[in-house]
Amino acid sequence: MPIQGFDDKSIFSDCLASEKLLTSCYNTAITECANDQLRRDFMAVYQDEQNCLKAVWDVMHARGWYQLNLASQQEISQLQQRMQQEHQRLQQVGMAGGAFMGQPQMGGIPQYRI
Repeated sequence: MPIQGFDDKSIFSDCLASEKLLTSCYNTAITECANDQLRRDFMAVYQDEQNCLKAVWDVMHARGWYQLNLASQQEISQLQQRMQQEHQRLQQVGMAGGAFMGQPQMGGIPQYRI
């Protein structure tokens, strides 16, 4: 039963946005976690949230509330080429090999590991 002032599409859109935010937050927690057991726990919750996000997206897509624009083969090839170029650039500056891992700051904001 819809909530007054909200239709099903609005509720699902809100759920999708919430799941996207949650997965982003868990991804950050996983990336910055120094404790292996806690990291595994975060990864398990992250996977659950990804499954929820996919379920919400599936319903929205099936009902026509989330339309996709299919990329042409040319657009796919251009994106692949740009990603390969970026990968090569990162290798040249040492980022792809982890040269910057462990730096305590990003953009002047202290990063804390849990």
